[in-house]
Amino acid sequence: MKVLIIGGSGKIGKFLKNSNKNYFFTYFKNKIPNGIKFDLSSDNVSSLIKKFNINKIILLSAISDPDECFKNKKKSHSINVKYTKNLISKIKNKDIHLIFISTEFVYSGNKGNYSEKSNTNPINLYGKQKLLVENYIKKNITNYSILRIAKTYGDNIHIKGLLTDFLNLVKKGQRNFFGAYDQIFNPLYVNDLKKIIQFFLKKNIIGTFNVCGPKSYSRYKIYNLIYKKLKKKCPNLKLKIKKISINDLKFPEKRPKNLSLQSNKLNKLLNFKISNIEDIIQKLIKNLKYEKLN
Repeated sequence: MKVLIIGGSGKIGKFLKNSNKNYFFTYFKNKIPNGIKFDLSSDNVSSLIKKFNINKIILLSAISDPDECFKNKKKSHSINVKYTKNLISKIKNKDIHLIFISTEFVYSGNKGNYSEKSNTNPINLYGKQKLLVENYIKKNITNYSILRIAKTYGDNIHIKGLLTDFLNLVKKGQRNFFGAYDQIFNPLYVNDLKKIIQFFLKKNIIGTFNVCGPKSYSRYKIYNLIYKKLKKKCPNLKLKIKKISINDLKFPEKRPKNLSLQSNKLNKLLNFKISNIEDIIQKLIKNLKYEKLN
């Protein structure tokens, strides 16, 4: 198995790094050790496939910040749709398993509890761009895996993320926070995502899958969970977490509210259980030296 990771310098690519000597990572601007410079807009993936005898491709390369997509519509369409579809067109007649990283944003967020059979009706540009590529893949490729991933989080305090940003701000002295109570999602542990991708590669699993944590939360609930567990370690710590609506935040484009997902289809295949964020919070706080916070 020889795997080419397109967009290996991003957040997910970094977690896949060093997974296997038969993994080949590309980058564009942010150079990575032993990486291959690759311009999605002009370079031909066929030469890399031939050079390294590739039979698996993980397609990560994208502008994944919804606000940046909206603010730079032409650029984001070129990268997320035009150049991505062009790359896919180069492999449609080759014996290659494609894993495409999509998003929970392909759903509208009006009802929640979405399964893979639920209607896709994205309300923001990023979700619409990802769905365009999903549909292109389904029409042109047979050996594919589409992974609609939920918001990810990690447990490395030195890497920005859902949990670590909050904890680092507490450590720096911030005591007032706010969190939206009405945007719901199933946070996904990035180490589990890595294991899932490796599982799909090994088993050559085909189809479209929701990839998410086992339970749904709001940021407001997550911040309070962190605070509750911090209090056990630092009894004198006092934080104020204000409950707000996602509508109070001035995003340039509307955000979906209820992105709770079902992942029964995925769970039936996996040989391990996906982590619950509450367990990772406990583990993260246990390993931090926060005893002197007040």
